[in-house]
Amino acid sequence: MSAIKSLHTPIFIVNLKSYVWGKKALKLAKIVEKVSQETSVYLCIIPQLVDINLIARETNVPVFAPHMDPLKPGRGTGRVLPEAIKEAGAVGAMFNHAENRLPLTEIATTIKRAREIGLISMVCCSSPEEARAIATLGPDIIISEPPKLIGTLRSVGRDKKFVTESIRMVKSIDPKIIVVCGAGVSSGNDVAELVKLGVEGTGASRAICEAKDPLRLLTEMVKALEHEWESQKKRDKRCI
Repeated sequence: MSAIKSLHTPIFIVNLKSYVWGKKALKLAKIVEKVSQETSVYLCIIPQLVDINLIARETNVPVFAPHMDPLKPGRGTGRVLPEAIKEAGAVGAMFNHAENRLPLTEIATTIKRAREIGLISMVCCSSPEEARAIATLGPDIIISEPPKLIGTLRSVGRDKKFVTESIRMVKSIDPKIIVVCGAGVSSGNDVAELVKLGVEGTGASRAICEAKDPLRLLTEMVKALEHEWESQKKRDKRCI
């Protein structure tokens, strides 16, 4: 099955950023793998570029690159080649994170390159309006995050308008695009509140990477996501 065909909702993303790398990153990836075996949630991990092959080789967790350039084989010293991350074991790439922004024209060509070689495109944005603009480019996933809350452990779910408007803007362009909202998510309650607002996924970075017991916290978050997702589906059926 191709990477894109195996993608499903709900999604939970563990973004390691620069909190952990190497052996510690692999240890966390194995925790993600353990939790993934006990849930229907699509659990994935975003490590450092240099750790993609290690984690893809040692676990069955879907691995995403933390960045990708719209590069083609040939020249491009220091840039990230899509074919290279795919061969390393990545199933997709996240790009345009608030910590590594790209111009819209480059986002468009990067999505196109991902599509050409069968990588899942996971594109970040910083506002509902930007989410709408990126939706017109046809990525697989849009992650909408207010920059002021990233890394704060204060959940994006507190800004209900940001979340609901992000969803509305994207779905008005293309209902098939998966909408994820993150930033500051640090508990199962945070996750459940976001699902109630209509997201199709969320994720965490600092909370999990700095947790004394990352297995317990990740399990709590994923169970909350799965439980609230199933509850929402049941409510939707009753409304039909």
